[in-house]
Amino acid sequence: MKKFATALCAMTLLVSFSACGVEKPDIDSITEKAKSTDGSSATESKKVTLSRKDSHIKGDLGKRFHVDAEILNEKKSLPTYYLSKINLTEEQLAETLMTNAEYTRSDIEDGLVTYSNDKEKLVLDLNGNYSDPSSPNLTYALDKGKEYESVIRPFMPYEGIDTEASRLAVGKVTEILDKLPIKYDSYFQVEKATYEFLNASYPSGSESDKHDEIPEEFIELYGLPKDVFAQNLLLLSEGKEAKLDKDFKFSKDDGVFVVAGNMMVGDMVIAGSGYKPYSIIAAVSSRGVEYLYVEDLYIPDNGSSDSPLFTPEQGAEVIHKDYEAASQKDKYEVYVDKISLKYIKEAGSSDKEKIKLRPVWRYDMSITLSEKGYATTSNCEIYADTGEMVSPFFQDFISYDYPDPASESGNGE
Repeated sequence: MKKFATALCAMTLLVSFSACGVEKPDIDSITEKAKSTDGSSATESKKVTLSRKDSHIKGDLGKRFHVDAEILNEKKSLPTYYLSKINLTEEQLAETLMTNAEYTRSDIEDGLVTYSNDKEKLVLDLNGNYSDPSSPNLTYALDKGKEYESVIRPFMPYEGIDTEASRLAVGKVTEILDKLPIKYDSYFQVEKATYEFLNASYPSGSESDKHDEIPEEFIELYGLPKDVFAQNLLLLSEGKEAKLDKDFKFSKDDGVFVVAGNMMVGDMVIAGSGYKPYSIIAAVSSRGVEYLYVEDLYIPDNGSSDSPLFTPEQGAEVIHKDYEAASQKDKYEVYVDKISLKYIKEAGSSDKEKIKLRPVWRYDMSITLSEKGYATTSNCEIYADTGEMVSPFFQDFISYDYPDPASESGNGE
């Protein structure tokens, strides 16, 4: 059910984003939409203001809603961009990225193309049929690629490390990225994954046979393949009946650095949305890049004229209004820790060849449920050009029945 809920959320986002004008947004008209029905939020918001010192804002928007955050990449205005698919053919990409000049091409289905030899494989999905939301992507891997992919593709590193070995790992990834006509963020999140972790996370038994599938109604509505959420494109490239070897084991030499990052347009990051924050994910061992997945293979246009942006303080008030509208808000305490300005792709366009980028303020938060001792981190996004929420957050988040850690039987489902 959790996977289905994620799919449902993603599909909702595909049609919920809408184009907006460039006039200076009105904080009163925007926040009015999120007021609590009892009117308490309006009264409370007038009592407090957020104080600013340089790039840091601080203050309490309520008894349980706190802001103590650094603001990253703040700008007063930004252009809007349109993205077109990368201007290289499959053959040109293969010639650029395959280290061995001898390889075989295979056309799978739905635009999925592979180039392979005994030591490496390149899988190209330039129509974005196998990513969510639709985005041109590629996968490069060595001979254990599909095994690494089954563990690394869904992995989201959070423990950033900065050592000589980690920097060398990043360098091996950027060496490949530099062969492409793209711009990527120089900051990468890096985490070490031991072979014990890889083996513990590797799908085994019946799990190796599974592909996440979208319900038929979504396929009909959006024209998506059933396995659009399948993580294993390398496995899929071997045929629909291909399965992972359930008896496969990583060896002591197979530990890797997991490297994750994002593409850029201008000096701004193209951020993944919500549960999928990275457009670049790689596994790097002593042999080199064992696995690399890259999406957002776009070339931007010259951009429109700059549009004025909503301020981060105003965005925090909008999020607070959404929080106040949640029926069980009093059970939760919220701490906004970081605010960053990024671009996200506006989904739902019927023209896959031209994707619109819009600026968003992303608010990273720590959220606690005092009664059960539950704590988590999450983020919420505000369109910086209009001040509207990308999607409601707290009303959905707080409605979920989180398990009681003291309960042995609670599973939250």
